[in-house]
Amino acid sequence: MLSTIDLHGCSQSEAKVKLDHFLKGTSIVKEVTVIHGYSSSILLNYVRKTYSHPRIERKILTLNKGETAVSYTHLTLPT
Repeated sequence: MLSTIDLHGCSQSEAKVKLDHFLKGTSIVKEVTVIHGYSSSILLNYVRKTYSHPRIERKILTLNKGETAVSYTHLTLPT
């Protein structure tokens, strides 16, 4: 099952909150496509280089510069 989260128009702090919430609540999918855009490299660099989460196994650069695929584990995180 494929899943997507769109971060267009978000600040870095908004993107972090959305990604954290998404990864915490997702249990069915193992990979998500993060749409961050590429006209401003702020979110692109944040998602690809800076953002981290305990469930993320790897980040996969796609052929579309405005997207990054994120593969993650199905660990149960403490609430």
